[in-house]
Amino acid sequence: MEVFVLDHDTIRAELMYLESLGARPSGSKPHNQLVEHVKQQWVDFGMRVYEDVLHFDRWSMTAENPNGLGLLIDGRDVAISSVFPYSGTTGPRGTEKQLHRLPGAIPRWAKARGGIAVVEVRNHEFPFSAVVETWDRARAWGKTTMPLLPATLAGLGLARARRAGVEAVIFAWRGISSSNARGQYLPFTLPYQSIPSIFVAGEEADFVLDAASRCRRAVLVLDAVIERDSTMRTIWAVVEGRDARNETVLVVSHSDGTNAVEENGHIGLTELARQVVAEPLSRTVIFVLAAGHLRIPAVTDHGQATSRWLQDHPQWWAGGPGNRLAVAGLVIEHLGAQEYCDNPLENSYGPTGKPEPELLYASNPQLTALVESEWRTPAQAPRVSVPNALIQFGEGQPLYLKGIPNIALVTVPQYLLSTEPGDYVNIILLDRQVNSFARLLHRIDEMRTNEIGTVKPVTPLGKAAAALRGIGILFIWYTSSSHKRSLGF
Repeated sequence: MEVFVLDHDTIRAELMYLESLGARPSGSKPHNQLVEHVKQQWVDFGMRVYEDVLHFDRWSMTAENPNGLGLLIDGRDVAISSVFPYSGTTGPRGTEKQLHRLPGAIPRWAKARGGIAVVEVRNHEFPFSAVVETWDRARAWGKTTMPLLPATLAGLGLARARRAGVEAVIFAWRGISSSNARGQYLPFTLPYQSIPSIFVAGEEADFVLDAASRCRRAVLVLDAVIERDSTMRTIWAVVEGRDARNETVLVVSHSDGTNAVEENGHIGLTELARQVVAEPLSRTVIFVLAAGHLRIPAVTDHGQATSRWLQDHPQWWAGGPGNRLAVAGLVIEHLGAQEYCDNPLENSYGPTGKPEPELLYASNPQLTALVESEWRTPAQAPRVSVPNALIQFGEGQPLYLKGIPNIALVTVPQYLLSTEPGDYVNIILLDRQVNSFARLLHRIDEMRTNEIGTVKPVTPLGKAAAALRGIGILFIWYTSSSHKRSLGF
């Protein structure tokens, strides 16, 4: 099969453009600029581009307000690692309250009523196989750290904190370096919390925890603004098939992101669009660049950002009278990710010189075999993961939940949600991944629908089984003596 090689100068130009934009929170000016940039590229190919304008209330920290964020304790300015997005706002004057240290995995929020709660968040290594299973059990995922998970779990307590009368919350990171913690846009999947919250790390976390143990007072300023009825745009385009026009293949990514990896999937979408426009396939191909991945509660109450597009446009995928039928999907996220790690022995954080392990999903055994045949890796065959009824990272989840067989790349490096710049992208790896997606798209187009296979329906029993499996793995890990000591609960 032909190898589709991208022009590396084109890749570099796209990455430089992403870096020039910086972080692209949902509905921000840089986010809109990227969407317009991609739209123009598609128009230049001769594609008709459709837009879905999504309205929501946008929370943001304004760059024009340098005094809008700060933490002062005992006359010392404390460095803030990051702000909890959509947590809340103190207004320009901030809030001056007593600190209360709340120990334990489940804080007793009432003890901090009327004050500022200080809670530890532990970024401990955990078995990734508890949340992501592989089709080949002999190649199960090992242990990893992922700031997204502990930050999200910690954030789930904010609603209780607000109801208990807590004025603000400071999360003190453990198990993560200050450099790694800096600029993490975490968590990003929760509704607006109406309680201002921040993260501190390293020596600053030690200082804040000690001050809270001594019930010192602090001044926290988190002067975020809420823009009512803000907008963002999902764009999409259709390239009609030659023969089986009523069967569609969805090619999906999202546009909002934090850095040059999260999200650069538009590079893959644009290259595949260029190829398909030049030489249409047998089936119709629909390219979707979804908005709202970093503000999922604003666009859907179930699934991820692409869930909204699926909800609004069933005529392109649902089948049945008057509708086309999506027989497969490709989901392209986090291309070319380099590995970064904390090194506790050297007290450092940075690149390891290796690619980040690829997190590749396939919805069924047929697509797993296809990935193993067509995905290009420099050494051994790719490790292919199984979406389950409880969790699938990335924008492949909405397709899976709707029964659309899909292959998804959604690698999760430590810096995935960091707004800090870095040398995150390996261009050769990115080229190889996009080439692999091109091969997959052409192979899927050659397959009969029954050869592509189906997706096992998601049921409450399936969700329960997935939850029990994950809990079982985590329980075994937790009760082992070494991890029991490291948790410190």
